Amino acid sequence: MRLLIILAAIIGLNGCISMDAITPSFKAESDTSYYLIDTKYRFFCEGDSKRCRDMTKVVSSRDQLNPIEQAYNQQVKGPNYPVSLMLIIMNPNDKRYKATPVGGEGRYFKVPKNDTTDLVWRTLNNIQEDLFSTGS
Repeated sequence: MRLLIILAAIIGLNGCISMDAITPSFKAESDTSYYLIDTKYRFFCEGDSKRCRDMTKVVSSRDQLNPIEQAYNQQVKGPNYPVSLMLIIMNPNDKRYKATPVGGEGRYFKVPKNDTTDLVWRTLNNIQEDLFSTGS
């Protein structure tokens, strides 16, 4: 009988107590002081945030890559434009920075935020907006 009362009380209180009331509202801030390249899925992400741009979209917007090519003094070449762009970002000819691996699987690489990587971010953002705008 005692077990039944305790069980009924737990079930009854379950609807009254919100999990938000007993869990802290702390949310870790994202570090966006760098860019992260995902070589498997060809994403260019703002730090460890979930804000990413898909580099595979450059295939449809080849004409918009000219500013990046000028900034890096390298040409994004086919047939695999996303991989070519990724390699340019990771290994600039002038060695102005070096991509550093993150983790042990060789999938992620960190590059610093600077004028050229910011240009890549803006260009990829523009490509994404152009491809998915309503066009009205």
